Amino acid sequence: MLGGMSAPTDTPLEMLARVAQGEQARFEGRNLRVRRSAIVHAVRWAPWLASLTLPAPACGQGWSGTGVGELHAVAETVTCSNCLASPTARAGAAPVDSAHQIALPLQLR
Repeated sequence: MLGGMSAPTDTPLEMLARVAQGEQARFEGRNLRVRRSAIVHAVRWAPWLASLTLPAPACGQGWSGTGVGELHAVAETVTCSNCLASPTARAGAAPVDSAHQIALPLQLR
């Protein structure tokens, strides 16, 4: 241990619970995007460790990588055809607040 540092007092389970709580807060009322994909998925809460849950694409789409850092919470409409085809996934999709959408200066004839 480095000088001036104290030993951690949290158990591994407490540390994992904080990760899960942080992800729940980050995805509250949001849909998700995997990495830089253009596809937006509804969120389902997938079992993780010790009965904790983490966000995952509601359609079951898998991804490879390091885990939670691969998923991005977005305030965008679900575009995944599998999520849109599933009543359960559609029910879990977060509504998009139109106030956060950019108005385009279009003049329609």
